[in-house]
Amino acid sequence: MATRSIPLLTLLLAASLLSPAANAAPSDTLDYWTPERMATATSPDTGDQALGVRAELTKAPRPYTAPGTRVHGKVFWTKGGRNSWCSASVVTAPNRSMVWSAAHCLSGTTNVMFVPAYNSAGTGDAPYGRWPARKVATSGNDHALTVVTQVGGKNLEDVVGANGIRFTGPIGGRTTVWGYPAARIWTGRDLTYCDQPTRVSGSSVRTACDTEGGSSGGGYITGASTPTGLGYLWANHSAGAGATAIGVVFGATAEQLYRANMN
Repeated sequence: MATRSIPLLTLLLAASLLSPAANAAPSDTLDYWTPERMATATSPDTGDQALGVRAELTKAPRPYTAPGTRVHGKVFWTKGGRNSWCSASVVTAPNRSMVWSAAHCLSGTTNVMFVPAYNSAGTGDAPYGRWPARKVATSGNDHALTVVTQVGGKNLEDVVGANGIRFTGPIGGRTTVWGYPAARIWTGRDLTYCDQPTRVSGSSVRTACDTEGGSSGGGYITGASTPTGLGYLWANHSAGAGATAIGVVFGATAEQLYRANMN
C-alpha cells in the first residue's frame, strides 16, 4: 500500500516484511483471558470520525450462529500492559487454524487469543470457544495473521468454517465490511456489517462504511462461490471511517505472509 495514503501506518509498522510476535503458552493465555478481562479490554484505535458521506453499520442478528457470521470475531491481546482487541476473520488454510486481522493491532503483542462470534448472546460469551495463538505474523502494509491452537482436539475451521481468500483484488463492485466498532454510537460489543460499493486505488480500498474505532482488522468479504461456501476475504480494514474508511487489498505481500504460515 502506498504509504502516502495512510501516513500513520509508516510509524506503526516500521518493521520487516514478516515480523513474528511472541505469545504466551496456550494454557497461560486461556487462564489470562477471563470473561472480565475480555469485557474490559479496549480498542487501540482512535476512532477518528471522517467528514463526508457515511453509510451506517448494521448489527448482525444475534445469536451469531449463521455460517457467514460465526467466522468473524475478536482477537484479544496484551501490549504495553494494556489489554486490547481488534476485529478479525477466519480464513481457509491448510492448517485449518488461521485468523486474519491488522498488523497495527497485533505487532509486539502477547496473550493473543481469538474468540469467534464474541458476545453472540449479548453477555460476553464465547459460543465457539476461546482459541489461543501458537503463531502471530505481520507484514509492513498492515496485514496480520494468527495461527491458533487446537481446542478439544479440533481445528478452528472445523468448528466455525472459514472464508475463502483471494490475492488478486475485489470481485465486482461491492463488498461487505465486518467488525466490532467501538466509537461514536458503538461499544465494541456488537458484530456489525456494511455492504457498499468500493473504490480501489493501488493496494488500498475505500468505502463509505462508518467503520469507527475497533473495526481494524475486520474482513472485506465479497462473493459466495468459494470451496468453503462463504465469500472471499480480499482486504482487511486498516483505518478511518465514513468517506475515508480504508482497507488494504491482498496482493503479493499478503500472499507471501499467508504461504509462509499456512501449514
